[in-house]
Amino acid sequence: MMTEGYRRHGMVLLTALLLGMAADVATRSGAHAQSAPDKLAYGKHLSQECTTCHRRDGADKGIPSIIGLKEDFFVTTMKFYQTGARTNQTMNSVAQALNEEQLQALAAYFATLKSEAQAGKSTKGKK
Repeated sequence: MMTEGYRRHGMVLLTALLLGMAADVATRSGAHAQSAPDKLAYGKHLSQECTTCHRRDGADKGIPSIIGLKEDFFVTTMKFYQTGARTNQTMNSVAQALNEEQLQALAAYFATLKSEAQAGKSTKGKK
């Protein structure tokens, strides 16, 4: 049977856990506090290094396209490179140099782009 001291200790731990979770949610929400235009502009600025290898037109010429990737997929993939779960010497180095704000800005920017092929499909049939 649990004594009152253990019960109180459990409640303190539970409260600390819930506060920690709330702080995490608030922090993540704060990361989105940057206005969308500012975030996209920052992502575009940072993308210059990416597009030296990953083509802006979305073509895959041996290096996969990152144009139009969903934000969560982009961030998850980059975190795999940061941790070494995915290995590519260049990508590991680039990913490790990025912080969370930079990853989120890049992800937001690339998600807004369409490859030339995608852009052509969306304008066909429209006059």
